[in-house]
Amino acid sequence: MFNKFSSTELIYTKKFTESHEDTEIIRFYDNNLQDMHMHNFTFIKNSVCKYKFRKIIFDELEKRKDENANFLRIEFNFSVDDDFINNLSVVPEVTKYNYMYIEPKMSGYLTKNKGCIIKKALSEKLLEEGIEVDILANESAMGAEFARKRIYRKSEIYKQLNSNLNLYICYYKGIAIGNCEFMLNNDIAKIEDFDILKNYQRKGFGTSVLKHLLEEAKDNCVELVYLITDGGDTAKEMYEKCGFKKAGEKTELFFDLS
Repeated sequence: MFNKFSSTELIYTKKFTESHEDTEIIRFYDNNLQDMHMHNFTFIKNSVCKYKFRKIIFDELEKRKDENANFLRIEFNFSVDDDFINNLSVVPEVTKYNYMYIEPKMSGYLTKNKGCIIKKALSEKLLEEGIEVDILANESAMGAEFARKRIYRKSEIYKQLNSNLNLYICYYKGIAIGNCEFMLNNDIAKIEDFDILKNYQRKGFGTSVLKHLLEEAKDNCVELVYLITDGGDTAKEMYEKCGFKKAGEKTELFFDLS
């Protein structure tokens, strides 16, 4: 199960990036948005010994410095001792994420906010409304300029008919109040970039979106739906209440090179 989630994660990332792969790593680049951390990183494919792990880290650091990059981001799905990471000569910021999953049939246990309407962004008008609510949801955390560049970069993929990645928009009284990505990959579906505007949170809109997406997954014969959350994610409590369970973890190491 976890392997299906992690392989789907790589498929998702490759929609936005070019990549170089060898026996140990996959190096992802998005030349259209080089300062986006989630599209420019190195994934360590399998658990390695401490010597090899350290070598990969410092090889990647040197490569990023040669590129005049201002950050290095590393991801992996295995465990490494915290003490080992904290004793590296260059100490990164460490974030641990949870893979959480749910079966589509659980949609029957979720209650929808009756004033909520969810639409797939299949037209330019709907997509523009989804873009604007995404900027509103993210500009305080990442700045309006980057939030705009980020969602317009992502929208290039939403427009591709064969991408299997779509943007869904949540409306209340005719106003777009949230959005969410949903990607189908055979019998697995991925939820990503799930936002409800602050003034509308904790009012059942997030649960309504989840219910809609689980029903969509069921219609497409999906067996499991997953998303990734970190320990500080304010929505994690909602996911757990809706029936999501933990499937595994991934770790991010972030090195500030600026």
